[in-house]
Amino acid sequence: MPDFSSAIVLLEKPFEDLYRKTTGALQAKIKLFRAASRMKALHQRLYDSQRVKTIWHTDRPLSLSSFFHPAYVMRNAEGVASQIRLTSLDDLPDNHNILFGTVGQGKSIVIRYLLGKEIKSGTRVPVLCELRNVDSESLEEYLVDRFSLLLGISPDVEIFHSFAEDGKLSFLLDGFDEIDPARVAKIMQDIQDLSFKYPACRILLTSRPDSDCRHLTTFQANRLGPLSERELPEFYKRITKDQLLTDRLVAAIQASPIKIRELLKTPLLATLLAISYRAAHKIPLDFAEFYDELFQILLIRHDGAKMGWKRRRKTTLNDRQIQQIFEAFCFATRKRQAASIDREMAISLASDSIKTCDYAADPDLFIDDIKSITCLLVDEGKKLNFVHVSVQEFFASRYVRTRPEEVSRKFYEKLRDGKWDKWLEELVFLKQIDAHRANKYFFIPDLERTISDLERSNRHATSYAEDYLLRMRVERKKVKVEEREKSSFFVRVDRSVHSHRYHAIDSAIFKSLFENNIPGVQNWNTAFLANPNISQRSYWEIASDRGQAFSSKFIKFADGLIQLARKDLVDMREKIAKEELGTDFNDV
Repeated sequence: MPDFSSAIVLLEKPFEDLYRKTTGALQAKIKLFRAASRMKALHQRLYDSQRVKTIWHTDRPLSLSSFFHPAYVMRNAEGVASQIRLTSLDDLPDNHNILFGTVGQGKSIVIRYLLGKEIKSGTRVPVLCELRNVDSESLEEYLVDRFSLLLGISPDVEIFHSFAEDGKLSFLLDGFDEIDPARVAKIMQDIQDLSFKYPACRILLTSRPDSDCRHLTTFQANRLGPLSERELPEFYKRITKDQLLTDRLVAAIQASPIKIRELLKTPLLATLLAISYRAAHKIPLDFAEFYDELFQILLIRHDGAKMGWKRRRKTTLNDRQIQQIFEAFCFATRKRQAASIDREMAISLASDSIKTCDYAADPDLFIDDIKSITCLLVDEGKKLNFVHVSVQEFFASRYVRTRPEEVSRKFYEKLRDGKWDKWLEELVFLKQIDAHRANKYFFIPDLERTISDLERSNRHATSYAEDYLLRMRVERKKVKVEEREKSSFFVRVDRSVHSHRYHAIDSAIFKSLFENNIPGVQNWNTAFLANPNISQRSYWEIASDRGQAFSSKFIKFADGLIQLARKDLVDMREKIAKEELGTDFNDV
């Protein structure tokens, strides 16, 4: 058992500092928490929250410090791009930060690693919040409950407020992209209000890129950097604890095709490749092979080195049957937007999936097989979670790919009719593994709707780009936080078409238009700051506010995105026509 005495002493410091600043009943409350037994219990709760199981370490949770490979973030400050090795929250110059990362980059791992560092900071007490769990209450109410739970007391707003107001808390808000869509606007406002109310607190929010939290103007954006090829030896050494395996794996990767090496940009993919190599003793040749073989690799990974031995299963299903049912199960859970499900619901969905695939098996035993053999489902409290959301998304995509033509057509049509934003990652996968049908039934019709709307230029616009930029605007809303008036800004869109391609264009435009700290260029909110009475500005006006040079370059960029959409439509139509024309090879 490691000696935590020095860490506990550091954890006591925020309590000691606040105790000396307070008086009366509040001071008496804080005094209670300074007892050695309470500090030890608090440390244990925090320590347990930064112990995790991973897809490599499936048998027991480990402290992140034992295997974590240091991450770095990329940011843009004063027009200069920089990289920061992220070893603690204090490495980030700003108090309020968003950490953007793609699927598998380890956002949740990073935030729990930083929690461990906060325990030893001697400055703040970390409060971890998985945003998907915030239900009907406000975010602050939920954080009060979490902090009180850490202290082992009933919810106490006064204690929470005293710590937060003095900057003695850090809020680690994980998974903005996992919030129920119906609650996104409310929680985003709660996050903004939290930053206004407690400016001295460190707040770190994690999310996938292009989520709505990018509109939080009081937060500094940071992007997790990709895993580089030169980092792989150290990365694999830390997770495998096996120098010989690491040397062989790195040598095999270096000898593998470029395509596979380009995949290894995230810790998840790098780890999955290590599992693949350890089980099958080979490196996949390309992207499709890597994912197509993934399930089988996970099925055999415990047994690949044991000649003639196969792990006993609770069901009598063979490998392919298990995979087909699992694909249907993943699709069923994605339809419900559920990455975390209770056991009863999991069994119900597994039963439906078994029937859909026309097999016979006990759904309870099927769930146990998935958990014990593949470890793609793990128990966390009273819930079952996918080991990573990308697993759920990829196998849901495979299920779509295996459906008959008419079934898949109806699926893509429903996505076109407004549900595509709940299946964004599946569309990325389907663009690769079911390209013909995805293009024919979704991407081409979606592009047609987008371009038709873009060409609906109003009489005041001189170009498609100008019309687009006039229909996008930023609105200012003034709110009072503890008797102080603050401004919140929101993007509003004046159009009726809600399409996938518009989403891509909007994201690229937003990133370009609202980048601040560019030498010689006014910030985007110049007009709002100059005139407190201005309530809204169109994107066109904001571009103009930033100066002639910026405006010209930006409008050219916007026009280029629109022209690219038109070109993509032509190219896709030609590709589909060619694929459906057939060849002499088929003439028998």
